[in-house]
Amino acid sequence: MPEYDKRSVSEMIGEFVREIAVLTLVFVPLEAYRGVGWKWYWVGLAVVATIAVAIFIFAVGVSIERRRP
Repeated sequence: MPEYDKRSVSEMIGEFVREIAVLTLVFVPLEAYRGVGWKWYWVGLAVVATIAVAIFIFAVGVSIERRRP
């Protein structure tokens, strides 16, 4: 496999993982808000946990893309 192909695969995986982080950040709080039976404390906790997970996933995507050859 040529060097160019490895670089583009690594770049695509990094972009894909970053997109997962953004979609998680957008859609999980919307789903938590839709849970009408939840108390506001749990919705806030879910939003904070979602932000933490999204930041972690985004950092993984950035590190994958930076490690490319």
